[in-house]
Amino acid sequence: MTRRLLVAALFVAANAFALDDTSLTLLNHAWPDVRVTRVGDIGRGIGVVFSPDLSVANNCHFYQALGFACFQSASWSDILEGIHTHNALFPERRITTLILETHGTNGNGLKLQNSYDPGADRSYISVGALQESLEPEGIYYVIISACNSGRLLRPSIYKELDPNNGDKLFLPATRGIFNASEGFDASRSPVLIITPLSSHIETTLVGTLKELIAPTRRAILASARAQWVKAPVEFAVSDMMIQMITRDRHLELTANAYVDRLSRDIPPEDRSEANFKRFVTYLNAVTGRQNAAAAKIAQKKKPAKHAAPKAAQRVPAGR
Repeated sequence: MTRRLLVAALFVAANAFALDDTSLTLLNHAWPDVRVTRVGDIGRGIGVVFSPDLSVANNCHFYQALGFACFQSASWSDILEGIHTHNALFPERRITTLILETHGTNGNGLKLQNSYDPGADRSYISVGALQESLEPEGIYYVIISACNSGRLLRPSIYKELDPNNGDKLFLPATRGIFNASEGFDASRSPVLIITPLSSHIETTLVGTLKELIAPTRRAILASARAQWVKAPVEFAVSDMMIQMITRDRHLELTANAYVDRLSRDIPPEDRSEANFKRFVTYLNAVTGRQNAAAAKIAQKKKPAKHAAPKAAQRVPAGR
C-alpha cells in the first residue's frame, strides 16, 4: 500500500564515539529490554514528545494505549509543564526517559511547531535548557530523533541558542526560545543526551489500526479505554522509534557527542516499510502473550467439575 510519510531531516556525523560497547547496550540503559506481556506496558517509564506537524490527530492516544506518557504541543513551556504534572500525579507510571520526535532546525535548536507558516505557534529550546529542566523531574535519559541531532550539542549553542543564525528553517519563535541559566554546568548534569550515530534523514510513517490483526486492535482499544482515551484511526511512528522498540541490531546510537559536519544520506523507502512490518509483528507478539496469559487465568478461575453423585440403590423391602 502507499503509506503517508512525515519526514524530518536527521543528520549526524558517522564518526561520533559510542558510549558503550554496542548501541543496544546504551539503549538498554535508557530503556530496559524486558519481555513485555501486555500491550499497555510497551512504553512504561518512557515519555515521547511530538512536534504537532510531525504527528497526526490524536496520535498521543495511540502511544498512551501502549503505555507511554505522550506530550504534543508547539510550546516547550507546555511540554515541560506536562512532564512535571505527569510525574507528580502518576508516581507509579513516572517516566525516566524522554524521546523527542521534534525538529532540529539544521542543528540550530530543538523546534516544536504547528506548521511552517511563519506566524504559526513555534518554540525552541537548547539542549542545556532541556537538561536543566528535566533533572528535577527525575528524567535521566533524552533520546533525540530530530534533524542534525549531533549539531545540537555544539558548545556554541549548547546552553544558549543563536536566534540570528541565518538558517531559513529557524522561523519566528512565536512561543519563545528557552535557554539554560547562566550558571548551568552541563558537565555536572546527570541527564544523558543520546543521538543517532550514523547520518541519515529520519522518516515517520503513518499507519492505521485497520492494518493490525483483530486481536491486536482489540488489545489496543481496550488499553486505550483503560486510560480513558479513544484510540485514533491512524498513528505516526518513526523508523527510529520502531528500531528502539524492536531492538533492531542495525540501530546505532551515541551519547553526549557533538559534530559539525552534515550528511544527506536518505534510507530507502523499502527499509521504512520493512520497519513498519516488524513493528506490526512486534505488536502482534505482545498481544499473543497477553491473550495467552489471560486465557490461563480464566482457566484457573473455572470451578472444578465434580462427578455427579451415584443414585442410591433400591433394595426390595423384606417381607
